[in-house]
This record gives sequence, structure tokens and C-alpha cells, in this order.
Amino acid sequence: SSGINAEYGHLARVTFQEHPASRNIPLPPPHQVMPFIFFKKSKIVEALKKTIKVDQRAMNVTTMEEMIQTGAILPSSAKFDKERALAWWREDLGLLNHYFNWHVTYPHPPYLPRDRQGELFAYMHEQMLARYDFERLAVGLNRIQPYGPSDGWEKPLVEGYNSKLAMCSARGANSNLSSGGIYYIGKGVPNTVTVNDMEKYKERISSAIALGFLYKDCNNKVNIQCETGMNDLGNTIQANAGSINKTLYGNLHNHGHLILSRINDPTGMYQIPPGPMNYDQSAPRDPVFYRWHKFIDNMFEEQRGNLPPHKTQDLVFDGIDIESFSVKLDPTEDDKAKLEHWKMFSETENHFYTHMETSWNKIYNTKGNDASGGPAHLEIPHEALNHIPFSYNLRVKNRNKREKNVVFRVFLVPEIDEPLDHWRTMFVELDKFVVTVRANATVATQINRKDVQSSVVISPQPTVEDIDNTDGEMSGDCGCGWPLNLLIPKGKKGGMKGSIFVLASDWNKDGVEPNVVMDGSVSYCGKMGPKSEYPDKRPMGYPFDRLVVSDENRPFDSLDDFVQDVPNSFCTRVTITHIENWPEQKREQKSKSEENKKQ
Repeated sequence: SSGINAEYGHLARVTFQEHPASRNIPLPPPHQVMPFIFFKKSKIVEALKKTIKVDQRAMNVTTMEEMIQTGAILPSSAKFDKERALAWWREDLGLLNHYFNWHVTYPHPPYLPRDRQGELFAYMHEQMLARYDFERLAVGLNRIQPYGPSDGWEKPLVEGYNSKLAMCSARGANSNLSSGGIYYIGKGVPNTVTVNDMEKYKERISSAIALGFLYKDCNNKVNIQCETGMNDLGNTIQANAGSINKTLYGNLHNHGHLILSRINDPTGMYQIPPGPMNYDQSAPRDPVFYRWHKFIDNMFEEQRGNLPPHKTQDLVFDGIDIESFSVKLDPTEDDKAKLEHWKMFSETENHFYTHMETSWNKIYNTKGNDASGGPAHLEIPHEALNHIPFSYNLRVKNRNKREKNVVFRVFLVPEIDEPLDHWRTMFVELDKFVVTVRANATVATQINRKDVQSSVVISPQPTVEDIDNTDGEMSGDCGCGWPLNLLIPKGKKGGMKGSIFVLASDWNKDGVEPNVVMDGSVSYCGKMGPKSEYPDKRPMGYPFDRLVVSDENRPFDSLDDFVQDVPNSFCTRVTITHIENWPEQKREQKSKSEENKKQ
């Protein structure tokens, strides 16, 4: 019943995740049971108004009147705020659920970090930035710029933001940080931090990256110019229990979130609630989240720049050739009818189609129990991006004498006229999967893989209703994983050009347990369980985790140059078209369609 308190909701989820007796208990999506930190206040008020007309007994009128009096339900007047063009992406429920559940799965102290948590912290946020930049390019905005200590904090924060959440305050445009002031960051030790402290910690971490080691204490150094260096650096920047030296390097990432959430009232003197950056459930809604994490990612990029580059000889998988790679639509019958209506169905190969659609969400913990004594709920609409289902089709030839376990690493990147290394961080991971390819020098193996099988996306999650209606046992997972509806970027009305790149590598060498099936949203979330190992030995984001060069140490200028030197790779040009005015289904038809899709 932690409907309005995001912190209680977070604590409850961490407790369920960490306790052995409850780790596998199914939990509903966070937005269903913590609605006030996921839905705008005006949407909840509107739903409450409809409820009071239907059943006066089921309504706590006092609560509703208070909400109407305090509810900011007027539309924003910030008509010229360019960041509003991407509010639909930042406020996507699947994205917000993923981010919250990731931090529940990889919690802060006192819990020890999970396997490669620091590296995954860096990679997961880098992927969020890559996906956000993809969307920014589609609407004509520049890639995100950093905002952090010694990297923009001395200037006003241009982006204002009003989340209109009941728990969060708004921030006006051109807000200034209190450069010499003290920020109260809540209970604990320390409970205050200054901008000067943050600049000091940033300089210490940057110096450690340049020197190639972190100080554990006065007499011991930890080398970070090695394969485990990114993990040690990530743990230190995230300041989890694996930090090499929290006294020396501080709590840079977390305190940055707290400072930016308190920009309106640093000391708490005026009792102004913090902004969205204060909570894992709401932080990605705020445009400054991406600027802050670009600042954090730039430090990780410094680290990546110090690592030895990948050479062609390290990337080649002898005897494995990818002969073709294509994307084909796999539309539902309803999708086919709509595509034919829009005269687009003829282009079904290497062409993605996206559209906006409205779903109705049942939410709980808004007003106590209804007249029947059961859990009261409201229904709130939410518009989100989706795409026509698709599948990958590969033809792979194995010229070796024995079958090979091959892992296929699939990435999507926008078309950019720059050298490859300049946009290396723009490669969006779409999938990673393992196939046993039989030995046959003359006949290629055909491989088909559906979008719903992606190693990036979250598995279907049980709702409150599913859990209530289940007679037998139901197991759950961590709830972490990228939403399927955001797997493909929105694109443009006239089509947005891009490329899909796939690299095949030897899973017998790359896999931690090569004979164990790799399923679920492992790319961004790892395997379930506090002691489980991340299944892929390679650096996260491989091969684009660092500079890629030829055997003559020449950086590749383009993907075509890369593929020419690496026969176990392939590049396919694709188009992403956004269909506007996508016909909506009736609510009862939509629900039935979604149920059929689940089955």
C-alpha cells in the first residue's frame, strides 16, 4: 500500500529482491502500485472525477478535494521548449519501470555489488544515452551535452522541467546552482554536500583515470588499465559497496542526482519538495538526467580511451562467414490491414514502422478500499510508441570441420557522416543470441529470430490482476529490462536512415557457461540472482566498447571498411518510418488483442 511514498515502495522492492524467501515472488509493475510517482497528478485527478460520478461510496471525497485544490492541471505554457518534443520518450512507463527495477536489482550499500555491477552501471546508462540521442536526431536536436562539475555547472541550467507529479517540484529554465552553498541531501552521514566537494571528487576520479589506477589506501593502488578496470571505476563512481575508496572519491553519481533535485531549495529552508532526479522511479523524466549522465559517461569514455583498441585479428572468427542479414516484418492481421490502408505494406524488408498507441492502465493505492472491500483501482490512459513486429533473418556458413556455438551481437546505429570512432557510443544494442551452427562448407545455415526474443527487452510481467487471478504458484523475475515498445526508435515520417550491424563471435570462448541457455533481458540486467555471473565474458558493448582498428593500427572510417576486413560481420542499411495518425482500436478489442499476443 505504498501508493504515494516512493521511498517506501523502493524499500519494499529491495526487501523482496534480497530476501531468499521472497526473491522469486511475482511483483506487479511498479507503476500499478506507486501511481503518484509514475503518473501526472492531473491524470489521477481526472480519473478520480470519473470514479466519483460512478460510485460515491468508493470515493474518499476529502482526498479528492485536496488533490483538486493542489493539482496543477493546467497545460504547460512552455510552448517553445524544444525538449518537450521528447517528453513522450522520457515519460514512457516501460522505460521508467526498467530504470527503477534496475536499481532495485543492483542496490546501494549495505548490499555488496553484483558481478560486474560497476561495468553494467556504465553500459546501461550509456545505452540509455545512445537511444535518447537517436530520438533527438530524429526530431532535429543535437546530441545531448554534459552538465556536471567543471563541465557546465558554472552556467545556468537552460532546461526547465515540470513533471506535474504529486511528489515532485518543478524547475524553471536557466536555474543556477548554489556554487558556494550547502545542499542538504537527507538523513545519513554526510547529510550535506557542496558543489566544491563535487568538483574535488570529479578531479580526483579524472586524475585516477589518467594515471591508470585508483588509490585503495596510502600504500595500495588498484590498476584500472585492464579488463576489470571499468568495473572498479563504475563501482567507485556509483559509490556502491564495491567503491575502491569512498572517502577519497566520494559519492559523485548519487550526490549529483540529489543536488540537481534540490536546485530550488538547497538547504530545505522553504520545504520545497525535491525534483524528479531525487527518485529512481522518476529521474529519467527530467531532461537534466541525460545531461548529468552524459557528464558521467564522459568519464567512462576517458577510461575506454586508455584501453588498448580491438584489432581485426581479435575480432575475426575463423571459418564463420555471415552471407546475409535482413529484417522482415512479422505483422499481426490487424497490423496488415492498417499497413495496407496506409499503402505501405509493399516495403517489408529492412524497413521498420513505428506508431503511437494508447493503452489503459489499472492503478492502485490511490484512495483506499472500495465498497466491496477489495483493492480500489483507477484506469488511466497512456500514449506510447510501438512498432510493427519483425524478425531477423541470417544466412551463416561454417567452414570449420565441427559445429560451432556462435553468439550474434546485433546493433542499430543512425546514419551519420562521421568517422566510426566519433559515433561509436551511438550503437544501440538490439539483441545478443547464441546459435549452434553446423559444419558445412557449401550450405549456409538459416537463422530466424523474432523481436520479442531480444536479450535487451523485458519478459512479460504479471499485473496485479494476473497475480490475483492465479490459482497455482507463479514465479517472478527482477522486472528489469528494456520495454519492447521502445526497442526500435521512433524514426521520421519520411523515413530515417540507419544501419544494423551484426558480429558473430565464438561463444565457447566468450560465454561464462557456454552450454547454458542465455535467455531473458541479460544484456542490460545480467542474470537473475545476487550471486549469478554476467553471462558474457566480453566487455559490455563489444566490439564498440573502445576504438576498433585494423591490424595496421588504422581506425576504421566506416562500417563498410569494418565488414570488409571482418567476414564474420555484416552491415545492412535500414529505414525507420513513423506512421502518424495510426488508427486506434476500441478498448475492449485492444485488451483482447494484447491477451492473444501474450499467449
